[in-house]
Amino acid sequence: MKKVSIVLSVFLITLHFGCRKDDGPEVLDPEITLSNFETSVEENPVENQVLGTISASTNTGTLVFSLTGETPSGALSINASSGQLTVADPSVFVFDTNPTITATVQAKVEDVTKTANITINVTEETLDVVTAVIDKAGYTAPEDLIFLYSTDGGDSYSADKPTNLTEGDEILVKISNGIMDISKDDFSFTWITSNPVPQTSDIALAKFVVGSTDLDIKVAVVDKVEILVSDRNTGQFYSLDPSTGDKTDAFKVLLDGEDLVRVRGAIYNYVDRKLYVSTAKFAATKSMLHSVDLATLQATTINSNPDDTWAGLADLIITPEGNILATMSQGQLEGESLITFGTDGTASAPVAFTGADLCCGLGLTYGDTTNEVWVGDSAATIHKSSFNGEISETINLTLENFEYNMPNAYIIKNLVQIDGALYALCYENDNAITHIAKVDLENNTLVHIAQLSNSDATQVNALVFVPAYLF
Repeated sequence: MKKVSIVLSVFLITLHFGCRKDDGPEVLDPEITLSNFETSVEENPVENQVLGTISASTNTGTLVFSLTGETPSGALSINASSGQLTVADPSVFVFDTNPTITATVQAKVEDVTKTANITINVTEETLDVVTAVIDKAGYTAPEDLIFLYSTDGGDSYSADKPTNLTEGDEILVKISNGIMDISKDDFSFTWITSNPVPQTSDIALAKFVVGSTDLDIKVAVVDKVEILVSDRNTGQFYSLDPSTGDKTDAFKVLLDGEDLVRVRGAIYNYVDRKLYVSTAKFAATKSMLHSVDLATLQATTINSNPDDTWAGLADLIITPEGNILATMSQGQLEGESLITFGTDGTASAPVAFTGADLCCGLGLTYGDTTNEVWVGDSAATIHKSSFNGEISETINLTLENFEYNMPNAYIIKNLVQIDGALYALCYENDNAITHIAKVDLENNTLVHIAQLSNSDATQVNALVFVPAYLF
């Protein structure tokens, strides 16, 4: 019995001390693992942009993060619980002044701390040409237009929009029709809606200097036009400078192998790219209507006036429907009318003018709207008319700068409007001289520009404008 009691006592003592050792969790000393942080960011970030998250862990407790030793101060911000690093002050993220931003991060749990280095490499901002638009509302040539770009000072060009640009880079941009670069001689260019605005704005080649934003390149391309007149007796068309009256040879038109002479009125049709001309009656030759292919300078007669319906078609315009509207005469004071033709030459019935007695000249152009036409007459007169021939107003013009100051002597035989300016060919009936003049309807004056001919032998007709690229 004594032996059993001793064994039991030892067992109870062992059980007692074993239970005391395991009756609570083991307390660990905190350990922190923390890594240095390094990343790159493009300059000019936005506030609160995320740069990354500090890599850290602990074997116990919850880490708390903070920043110390920032250079420059205030550049960064850190989430105390997650360690997420963000941009606090975007203004200091500039490649030229702060290519590197540094700081120290501290991770803490209880009384244990550990630090690591933060390095932010600021890279130069890269930009792209994000928008490249050609406004072709005023462009009528048949070839399409594209941009060509050069980033090497013009040594090479590509149709691909440039990318990965940096501030201060220079880009040359020119316009091509797929065959050749188009010229300022034939077209005008407006680049000023681009951002940034280029250093050139009125030619086909523009130079852009990259700023701090992506490039938005826009240009409007508009036809330049040439004003033409035709020598009645030779068929020679001239380009006319409306400010000086200077003439330069443009082209001649052939009909059945012969020069097309006695051209009276002309109009260019932007839809089918043809020039439509009327020829005046001469001896046994009737007045006729022709179309001209300006690529070949060959004329085709589209209405030979077989029934001698008109003595002459004085001046022409294109209607909104794409037809040809002409002032028609059966002879002075014998029936002045408006008449419409299809582009195939099919004629409508003439519509006589009413409300005034028209005599001569019969220059024709649109008025203030496409529902009104202005018609030239003798005695330096312009009538305002509807398409139905109803005259609503007659304006007697005062002469200005004419050497022969006799209004009754001047017949307005052609009218044309360019860029808001109204020009007239005026025939000085007393002396058989042709003049170019500007019509000022605000002051009701006919302002002399230049004398174009000195006799019927050199008389010019057919004041008309056509796109400059055609010849």
